[in-house]
Amino acid sequence: MNTIDRVKAHFEAKGVKKIEVAEWGEEGKPLIIYSQPMTLAETRNLFKGAKNDDLGVMVDVIVLKSKDADGNKIFKLDDKLVLLNNADPSVIARVSKEILDSTSFEEAEKK
Repeated sequence: MNTIDRVKAHFEAKGVKKIEVAEWGEEGKPLIIYSQPMTLAETRNLFKGAKNDDLGVMVDVIVLKSKDADGNKIFKLDDKLVLLNNADPSVIARVSKEILDSTSFEEAEKK
């Protein structure tokens, strides 16, 4: 295996992260968000137009990367304004941080 193949294999092995959001759940069960690791290209695009104090990037991360168990996007671009204006900022911050964190669900289970 050449170097670039090892680089790709390492990234693919990171797996999918599972994030439980009790505040957004229903019937006593948390919302489960599944997220694949951010790529450098995704990160660059997110931060390209952002200013140093642009907290909206946290919402962009959630909209971009949040999926359900079947791999379907949970949020649409239309949901961004609601997340910016009608969602608990501490929950937004926690979920976006977990998405941006590089430890996957599989890696966390091994610890």
